[in-house]
Amino acid sequence: MLKKLGAIATVAGATAVVVAATLGGTASATAVKASPLCKTAGLGFAGPLSGPAAFLGDDQHHWVSLFISDWNAHKGIPGVPRSLKRVRLTDVYDGDSQLNPQDAATVGRQMVADKKILGMVGFAGSNESLGGGPVLDKAKLPYVSGSATADNLTSSLKDFFRVVPNNSEQAAGGVTYITKKLGLKKGDKVMVVDDGEAYGQGIASAAATLLAKRGISVDRESQAESTSTSTADFTSLANKAVAQHVKLVYAPTQTASDSQLFAQQLHQAGFHGGLMATDGSVDPSHFKYPGAYISFFGPQISAVSKSFLSAFKKKYGASAANDPFGAPSFVAAEMLGVAISKACAATHDKKVTRAAVAAKLKKVNLSSTILGYPMSFKNKRDHYHGPIAGVTVFQIQSNGSYKEVYAAG
Repeated sequence: MLKKLGAIATVAGATAVVVAATLGGTASATAVKASPLCKTAGLGFAGPLSGPAAFLGDDQHHWVSLFISDWNAHKGIPGVPRSLKRVRLTDVYDGDSQLNPQDAATVGRQMVADKKILGMVGFAGSNESLGGGPVLDKAKLPYVSGSATADNLTSSLKDFFRVVPNNSEQAAGGVTYITKKLGLKKGDKVMVVDDGEAYGQGIASAAATLLAKRGISVDRESQAESTSTSTADFTSLANKAVAQHVKLVYAPTQTASDSQLFAQQLHQAGFHGGLMATDGSVDPSHFKYPGAYISFFGPQISAVSKSFLSAFKKKYGASAANDPFGAPSFVAAEMLGVAISKACAATHDKKVTRAAVAAKLKKVNLSSTILGYPMSFKNKRDHYHGPIAGVTVFQIQSNGSYKEVYAAG
C-alpha cells in the first residue's frame, strides 16, 4: 500500500510539475503588475502664485508641501489611521491660476495632460473653480479646495470638493454674531457691498437675505475690487453709509487691501457703525483696521495643531505661520492622500484611476484634523461635497492682530 501510494504520489508530483510549469509560463505572460501610481502618485496644486493674492497661494502651497513631506515620512497625522498603507505622494505640478477663470482653465488642461496626477488641491477661488473645474470634471480628475466657498460650485461641478464651509454657512455665522454684537433690530439699516465677482456676490446675497429676514433694511451695493490696472474707491459708498445712518457695512472682497481702504474711507467720512469683511480679506499684513470684523471658513491659526504649526513656522517663517488661510489646504491634500491610498488598496495596488479616487474621496472620513475638528463631505446643504464645521469670526485688535470672537457650533 505504501509503495502504491508512493508511486501514485510520484506520478502526481511529476504531473504537477508539468502543469505548474505550463501555468507558470502562462501566468508570467499575463500577470498584472502593480500600478506605478500605487507606488508614487502625483498631486497637483492650483492657486494664485503671483499678483496681489499670491500670499494666499503661497501659504496654501506651503501647507500642501508640509503635508506631503510628513505623509511620505510616515509621521503621525491627525485622522490618518495607522493601519492605512500610504501611497507615496509627489507634487507634480503647481499652476498659477491667479484667481482668474481663464488662467484656471489653462491650468486645468495642464493638470489633465499629466497622467501622473490623480488629484489636485485647489482651485483657491470660486471664480477659478468655475473656469477650470469643467476641464477637470471632463477628465474625471478630483480636486479639493481649501478656500473656494461659492454655494453653486458643488451643484455645478461634479468632482469638486472643499474642506471649508460654503458662503451661505459663512454668511449665517457672520450675521448671527454681528446682529447680536451690534444690537441690530428690525428697521435698522445695513449696507451690503459685493466685489462684482462670483465670490463676493454669492456671500453678499446670502447675508442680505438673512438680514432682511430679520426685518433689517438692506441697501445692496456693488463695487469692483482693485486690479493690476485700477484701484477701488469707496468714497461715494462711505458718504452714502453716513448719510443713511447705516449701522453695519458688510463687504466681502477677495482683496484685503480693499477692505483696509474701505475702512479708512468710512472713518474719513465720519462713519461710526460696524464693518464686517469676509474670508477673502483675511490677511493681517494688508487688512488691519482696528475694530473691524471678519468672518472666516476655518479656525484661528492658534487653534491649529501646535506641532504642525511649529513645523510650518520653522520651515516657512513666522509671518506665514500667522496666516490662517493656508492650513485647510493641508487637510485638502490629506483627503486626497487617503482617497488615493484606499483606491489602490481596493485593487491590491494593481490599478488606480482618477475616477476611482473621486469615488473613494466621497467616503473619506477623518476622525480629527490639524484644524481641531473632524473632516468628511457630509454636509447635505452643500450637496455632500463640503464639511459641516468651520465658520469663525475675528475682530481686529488695536495692534492689528486677529482675535477669534465667535465659532459656529
